[in-house]
Amino acid sequence: MNIYMNKKNKLSTFLLDNKVVLIVMVLLFVVRIIAMTKLGVTYSLQSDDLSYINSGIEFKNTGSITMHGVISAQIMPGMPVFIGLFSIIFGTGNLLWLALKITWIIMGTVSSFVAYKCVNLFAPKWCGILVMLLFFRPDYIWMDNIILTETPFMLCFLSTVYFTLMMGRTQEKKYFWLCLLMYMLSLMLKANIGIYPVFAAIYLLLVKYDFKLLIRQGLIIGITLLCFIIPWSIRNYKIYDTFIPLTYGAGNPTLLGTYQGYGFPSDESLDYKTNVDDVAKEKFAKYYNEDGTVKNEAIQRYIALETDGIKADYRISEWKKSNPLSLIISYLICKPLDMMKSIFYWEEVFSISKGIPQLLTSIEWMVCGLGIFSAFMLRKNRSEMFFLASLYMGNILVYAMTFSFDRYAATLTPLRFICGGISIALINELSKVTKYSKVRC
Repeated sequence: MNIYMNKKNKLSTFLLDNKVVLIVMVLLFVVRIIAMTKLGVTYSLQSDDLSYINSGIEFKNTGSITMHGVISAQIMPGMPVFIGLFSIIFGTGNLLWLALKITWIIMGTVSSFVAYKCVNLFAPKWCGILVMLLFFRPDYIWMDNIILTETPFMLCFLSTVYFTLMMGRTQEKKYFWLCLLMYMLSLMLKANIGIYPVFAAIYLLLVKYDFKLLIRQGLIIGITLLCFIIPWSIRNYKIYDTFIPLTYGAGNPTLLGTYQGYGFPSDESLDYKTNVDDVAKEKFAKYYNEDGTVKNEAIQRYIALETDGIKADYRISEWKKSNPLSLIISYLICKPLDMMKSIFYWEEVFSISKGIPQLLTSIEWMVCGLGIFSAFMLRKNRSEMFFLASLYMGNILVYAMTFSFDRYAATLTPLRFICGGISIALINELSKVTKYSKVRC
């Protein structure tokens, strides 16, 4: 009886202490549900999202990881497996779409709470609530109504960041295991998070995390990664007769990225026959039959995307020869800046134009800039601000080395929200310190 009463009292206390937070979460959920009814349960971009649904159904039926209708290593296995499990329960029709859309909406809503928790570690509760309100942005309402990797990845990614911050704050081992779990779930969705441990390790060293413990935990991460990479790469080797530890297909976005910025070479000025087609034919000769046909569709798609990579390398090498300065400026300034101001919002919800999130983005950048300045002036939360800023910019630069795309930047923007929430508290504190100093003078 006492145990029951204690649990009841704890629940009551939690509900009272987090009343505003829970109200915001309910409103975030409801507004996304309303958007779903307006867009339609089966609303899709008729692109990767539809292919993910089909890959999940195919996984349920055959156990194969596919993309765009063929066996593939172009994607990580997370989406096919997750959607496949849903398909076992909800079938392959509208009920599956409804279950996935509601799940995506729940994940998008919970992401706001994780962002709030990150901010609340270093700032008052009201700052975290302000950050939650940013998830009312129409682009995030729309994104949570599309079955893409972005929504589940964002939740897993933000959770990884939160548990990393908790590791630095408490040095409790349970947060390492939770961080590792969320990191691996993130990796199952997007391979680009592979570099995350580097940023986390630097942050933990800055906050004087136990070095020996960090080394041991780093080894555990390495062993865990190998437990996935070894069987996954063996599977890929059997299909493609080459070593693919995570995914292939980066050649296509890399190629698209060579047409961004300025000063890039024109197609008419380049010899693709000699430097791309002939090179690819020789490199991938083992995949062709004697009659010149490709062995199967999976190999055909692999060759096509890898050939894009050869073409991208050729274009970059020629760009470097003809106009190296524009190449450097395009890749290190133009493309990153384009991603930093981009909005993943291709269709309006509630008739709200793209101008609203664009305006909010400009305000966010000003707040973050002032927050970083305040952190260094106050000598407070500098490690956290450095971690968030370097993690954001590091990933932006990685993406910019391939293709500057608003969809790629969407899952990174909440890092800016968190940085902004902490910044508000720091700016407020600096203004009080400055005001007090003036009064004393």
